[in-house]
Amino acid sequence: MNDPGVQDLFGLDREVARAAKALEGWRARLATDPADAADDDPFDGLRRVAAKTTWDRLGELQPSLADEPLRAAIRRWVLAFVQARIGGVDDFAWAREAAAPRAHYEGPEPRSVSWPEAWRGVVLSRSAAEVPTWLSAVADAAPSLAPLQRRRAARRVEVARRMGLAHPWEQLVPVSPTALRASAARLLERTDDLSRSIWEESLEEEPRAAAMMHAAVAREAGDGWPARLTPRWLEETFGACTLGLELSLPALPQAVGAASFARALSLFGFAVRLACSDRAMPFTLAREPAFAAAHRFAFVAGALASDPEFQVRALGIGRRSAGAQARVLARTSLFEARLTAARVLLGDDLGPARDVFDDVTARLFGAPLDSRLHGAWPLARADEPGRWLGLLRAPELRRALRDEFDIDWFRNPRAWTHLRATGAMPAHEAIEEASLEVSGDELVRFFEDALG
Repeated sequence: MNDPGVQDLFGLDREVARAAKALEGWRARLATDPADAADDDPFDGLRRVAAKTTWDRLGELQPSLADEPLRAAIRRWVLAFVQARIGGVDDFAWAREAAAPRAHYEGPEPRSVSWPEAWRGVVLSRSAAEVPTWLSAVADAAPSLAPLQRRRAARRVEVARRMGLAHPWEQLVPVSPTALRASAARLLERTDDLSRSIWEESLEEEPRAAAMMHAAVAREAGDGWPARLTPRWLEETFGACTLGLELSLPALPQAVGAASFARALSLFGFAVRLACSDRAMPFTLAREPAFAAAHRFAFVAGALASDPEFQVRALGIGRRSAGAQARVLARTSLFEARLTAARVLLGDDLGPARDVFDDVTARLFGAPLDSRLHGAWPLARADEPGRWLGLLRAPELRRALRDEFDIDWFRNPRAWTHLRATGAMPAHEAIEEASLEVSGDELVRFFEDALG
């Protein structure tokens, strides 16, 4: 094959970088104001990096051994862009429907609310008794979204098949979708008893799903955290260690409970990993479309919230209070990990059968969720494979940092120097599928140590 356009790998890499930035901006606008994104095309002028012909021709290209990693990296991004371009119409349809106030909230001030508003109500409820009314509104909005999700999933599967793949996640991460699902099912199975025990201890006879969602916000673990969650708090906590890094932080969550700070720490970790990438390295080598490496450090940073040593050193509270708060936040972390596993199992492909939905949600919450949510929640996000791999492999990185730089590694400049050097390496790592079981076992031990 003699295709100068495809053979110019560095030119393609620069176009991928521009398309990635445009797609990120479009998705951000879509999430906040679908009407603002209606007429935008993130691939305007960049169509060739989101075309099946480019995917095919890159597959036929026979570069030198030195250029092969770049060819493979560009091809992964092209695959992700083809899915994003063709599926954009479905993403817009979902966002527009989700933003419409079609659900009925029957609380103290009855009104029509949108899907995001109903979920915000769940999180912002001041007591567990308020949550069921908001969950009912969530379920009321779901039936209009489920068909849109089925159409979006069917299109993704069809696009994958036309590109010679069996699954939309194939080749985005270095392990198969089957291995991802198996590891997610294994984590749920291995943590079922621990989850049941910790929630029975915490909630006693309260309504299961509503009480768990309310408790996961961790309002009772408020000692030492600032009143408002701002980038300045992160700068004051880590500033000396991240000096010189150009962090691109998204909007931080509202400080509703201690879990909001855990979320902010995760966003900070993700931004740090991206900022550590070597600017001289081609974009597609420095970053991957599933962001597994960045999600890995995001989970490590987020886990600091449930680390008693971090609470003592960074928040300045006593060890007894730190131990109690860390346990509350570890419970939230377990809840989030199990929910992520459920997203892998339920939000994948064309969606699960009703009995699978009932089984998985019963394991999460003690009883199946409202059947109206089937097909609408929980959904896998575009980078879900990378999130799951990042979660599975986070305990190994956390252990290595603690072993090498002590339990207060987050205060050690040498630890951050090490992280910067690691972040400057190519983002895509080869992973043996057999290692997922070992990683999953270490994640289980992390929760058992924190909550056992």
